[in-house]
Amino acid sequence: MIEKAIDHYHGSRSALCKAIGMTPQFLSQVCTGKRPLPPRYAVLIEEVTGGKVTAAELLPEVFSPRSTSKPTPSTPASAAAGKA
Repeated sequence: MIEKAIDHYHGSRSALCKAIGMTPQFLSQVCTGKRPLPPRYAVLIEEVTGGKVTAAELLPEVFSPRSTSKPTPSTPASAAAGKA
């Protein structure tokens, strides 16, 4: 998925590195799977791409997409106690 961020910079790994403050060597290691992408860089990539590449896309195990479902209210303990 980091390739999508590189594509945002017209295929320039160097431009992406400069935009997020990452060394080209580290980016190369991330691209080849030798090193994981640190969450701080996922957030920076989301910021510099204007949200076109999200942190959740880059690291779904860390940044899960926000849920749009509404939480269901639970029965208050006082109401449940009155039925016993």
